Amino acid sequence: MTTLEGIVEGFATARVLVLGDTILDIYTYGSAMGLSAETPTIVARREEVKYSLGGAALVCRNLLELGATVEFVTLVGGDEEAVHVRAFTGSKLKMHAVVDPGRPSTVKHRFWVDGYKLFQLDQRDDRAISAEIGQQVLTHVEEALSNTDIVVISDYRHGLLSPAVLGELLPRLHAAGRLVYVDSQVSQTAANHKLYRGGCVICLNLKEARLIDSGFKPERDAGAFGVLNRELDTERIVVKLGEDGAIFQDGGQVTYAAASKVTVADTTGAGDAFLSAFCLAGVDNPEVALRLANTWAGLSVQIHGTTPPKKDDLLRDVEEL
Repeated sequence: MTTLEGIVEGFATARVLVLGDTILDIYTYGSAMGLSAETPTIVARREEVKYSLGGAALVCRNLLELGATVEFVTLVGGDEEAVHVRAFTGSKLKMHAVVDPGRPSTVKHRFWVDGYKLFQLDQRDDRAISAEIGQQVLTHVEEALSNTDIVVISDYRHGLLSPAVLGELLPRLHAAGRLVYVDSQVSQTAANHKLYRGGCVICLNLKEARLIDSGFKPERDAGAFGVLNRELDTERIVVKLGEDGAIFQDGGQVTYAAASKVTVADTTGAGDAFLSAFCLAGVDNPEVALRLANTWAGLSVQIHGTTPPKKDDLLRDVEEL
């Protein structure tokens, strides 16, 4: 067994606590029939509807596929869509779905017609959770910490990880000696990465890095990360560069790895795939961690929708690395 194969097989011993917002992804596929007689509206015939769990739940699904044991703390609304989230089960998964009856579950409904994304309809309430619900989240975290080795925070900005919750959560995680990986989305909102100051492993894409340091250039020089280090109060920063690969700074060491050369079908979920493989590979061998994360993300983008790749495909590909 090669070293890379051994590392991948070793993922089965990892115990990961994941915190973050779950997104119910609905994909409706159809074929165009023409234009409406009344308005210039495309009329399509519905052919298939698929339901999938995205957001932080997709990170969990990737971790589970890679073999890890996962405890998952997430948020659902008091509605029928929450049923899909609660149906998320697995032999190595323990889920804590905190219910906020005053908000809807987060849903992103995408409509695809003849291979083109025609329209997306979101159901969401991005307000911060209440103090009462925040305490429920913190209680679940406290109970899970003794059974987990690393923590992954996947912040999709839909209310769970409020400034108040993070203000109590992060000190507890650091005091427990857990390595904390953070991936917080920007999307249509401003960056909130400074809420995660203080020693986390921060994962950014190039856009997010430049929202913090407008002059950032992904060079293999620790000095290039100076502003990011200062603003985020950490010396462990990953910057994902899409088709140009990824770069990881750990103090004075900067490591780069090229992206996999693949035919891209859909980039949705690629960042979640990267984060999952990277955190399992760990920071002790950054070159290997980046190579495995890029390979897993490369497998992800070859799949349409939010479906994780297969571990067997990763094992096949690492034989060629």
